[in-house]
Amino acid sequence: SLSTMALKMVKGSIDRMFDKNLQDLVRGIRNHKEDEAKYISQCIDEIKQELKQDNIAVKANAVCKLTYLQMLGYDISWAAFNIIEVMSASKFTFKRIGYLAASQCFHEGTDVIMLTTNQIRKDLSSPNQYDTGVALTGLSCFVTPDLARDLANDIMTLMSHTKPYIRKKAVLIMYKVFLKYPESLRPAFPRLKEKLEDPDPGVQSAAVNVICELARRNPKNYLSLAPLFFKLMTSSTNNWVLIKIIKLFGALTPLEPRLGKKLIEPLTNLIHSTSAMSLLYECVNTVIAVLISLSSGMPNHSASIQLCVQKLRILIEDSDQNCKYGRSCHLGR
Repeated sequence: SLSTMALKMVKGSIDRMFDKNLQDLVRGIRNHKEDEAKYISQCIDEIKQELKQDNIAVKANAVCKLTYLQMLGYDISWAAFNIIEVMSASKFTFKRIGYLAASQCFHEGTDVIMLTTNQIRKDLSSPNQYDTGVALTGLSCFVTPDLARDLANDIMTLMSHTKPYIRKKAVLIMYKVFLKYPESLRPAFPRLKEKLEDPDPGVQSAAVNVICELARRNPKNYLSLAPLFFKLMTSSTNNWVLIKIIKLFGALTPLEPRLGKKLIEPLTNLIHSTSAMSLLYECVNTVIAVLISLSSGMPNHSASIQLCVQKLRILIEDSDQNCKYGRSCHLGR
């Protein structure tokens, strides 16, 4: 009937007030180049009205638009509480918008960040792996010393999750937790070490990354892991894992000369066999570091010296800009 149609039209126009999505916002900004600041100011006023609505879908849409405006340089810290509301949504697509906004604008000075602790803990223990995953990813961007302290045990537990997707994220965020709350490193370390032999290559790679980053700060604390890393170096086929491990050995060699002698053979084998310039560069780099640390026994390693010189020539002649940079670093040594 006509009355039904009229009601639908009225309802449609009311819904439309709260239905300007991200695409509409971007299109509007493009169409208002002459008065962009004024147009965005009007949009922010509309968004503030949307955030007052009880409908979580409307709030999530508003926060999504705010996240885009934040990327354009606008301050959205005033909406921090609304962002937490959207993070708390039961629907994953809304929750993800909330965590994205939080990862963009939350920091240690955000007043309401302490209100996120219980919500994050709830998401970390969710039976839905994607709720857990988005919480881990978001938290990695805004973790504070207090959040690190309060959630360290929850994250540590997730390092043994049945899903590799979660184990990998939990291992990686532990690095951020260690930086903010160093006291968590000692209880977490045995589990982190276990992950170096995880059956999933992604989890194993994450553990290698975390330990190599920690070792860069304090190599001597990680000498005890040398046998395990040696085993990984001689068995892994992942070039990026090999590069990380070889870099780590470069830092450990000056602390333990016997390690250098053991490394020469597997490193020269890799130099002979790899076609990846990035891996070749790291192998040559570490062999040179080893030879310098074994300078008293250099004559015994003339074949290794010749090999490095030969491969350096290849790096010098390669047209790749990264290789040219590597060449200048080597020649500087």
